[in-house]
Amino acid sequence: MSATLETAPPRPTRRWDRRRVRRTGTFVGVVALGLLLVVLLALSAQRPTADLDPEGTGPEGARALAEVLRQQGIEVEVVRSIDALEEADPGKDTTVFVGDPTNLGAGAAVRLAAASSPASRLVLLGVDSAQLSDIGLPVEAFGGGGLDLVAGCDSEVVHAGDVVSAWDGRYVLTDDAGGARSCFVLPSDDGPPDQPDPDAAFGAALVQLDATAALPETVVAGLGPAWTNENIAQGSNAGPAVRALGSTPRLVWYQPGTADALAPGIGGVATTDDRSVWPPWTAPAIALLLATVVFLAIARGRRLGRLVREPLPVVVRAIETTESRGRLYRRAGDRARAAAVLRSGTTERLTRRLALGRGAGRGAAVHAAALATGRPAGELADILFGPAPPDDAALIHLAQQLTDLEERVRHP
Repeated sequence: MSATLETAPPRPTRRWDRRRVRRTGTFVGVVALGLLLVVLLALSAQRPTADLDPEGTGPEGARALAEVLRQQGIEVEVVRSIDALEEADPGKDTTVFVGDPTNLGAGAAVRLAAASSPASRLVLLGVDSAQLSDIGLPVEAFGGGGLDLVAGCDSEVVHAGDVVSAWDGRYVLTDDAGGARSCFVLPSDDGPPDQPDPDAAFGAALVQLDATAALPETVVAGLGPAWTNENIAQGSNAGPAVRALGSTPRLVWYQPGTADALAPGIGGVATTDDRSVWPPWTAPAIALLLATVVFLAIARGRRLGRLVREPLPVVVRAIETTESRGRLYRRAGDRARAAAVLRSGTTERLTRRLALGRGAGRGAAVHAAALATGRPAGELADILFGPAPPDDAALIHLAQQLTDLEERVRHP
């Protein structure tokens, strides 16, 4: 008896589906190319309508101001780099104006001071303390805004009756700022909210410094919002703008470009600047993100399928949650807790509205609200941080006061 040995048929080898491979490869390539394009655009894009751009026709542009100056016979020359400013060669018949200092790096600021030295006047709008130090001015910058300011001084730039309502910065002169004038002075922290500080210790929206051996007569102002297309025609906003920029037959309007943020100093010497456009971890983070997306696309590409929409089990409106919470407070009779929640929400919204920052204390919030509304600080402190209401009527009255306060700050 003989037996025949039967061999098992060979197991079929797994083959890649060529169509699936091509589809996955195409998907990965498109994703990588799209991410690369987004990164390149983010690195090289220049806002076409930057703040105070003399060619910008939007609300934040300054085309209206530039046209008014041209109609008065002023030659307005727009330059968009520090190299172009140096080539413009400002002279005694020239005013140099920096409208949007966002991209003004340390090296460009030093070269701006040198290039503007022979000019008749230098006007700086919205510059920060680091830029002022690089230019060589004894002035410190702080944030601000929210109430009308009266000039309180009389000069070639500002007249005593001028009033501005749109501003975003205040400037404090240091001890060595001789021959300087402060206009649109703010009230002090501990003084009346509607009276400017006689010592200008809290700063002013505009300071004017006399010419020195290194710099011409300089005007530093936080009146950027007042000089835009949206607000230039309101109140006295146009007066200081035209007088500051139109005192000479030629105006060089310098809008720093993105390259000026890292531009070298005088003679090509690199300037240490911690205000780089991108933090040092940007390049490694982008590379890691690209690698992650590519690996994720490869891992999930073979599982691509039709998206399935899953309906939510229930939708609860936000108003229903709010009303339920209010009914719980009422049933418990916890008026103190309800008042604390109302006051906390109002204080948080006022802090964001007045740009105080999360670390601002109660005193700062009360003072800023008093400046914005013109109401006494003690009255606002009682509304925002006073005792708990004794009954329901007092709680309703407190809610009405908080609503009215928010409306006054939103629409001063």
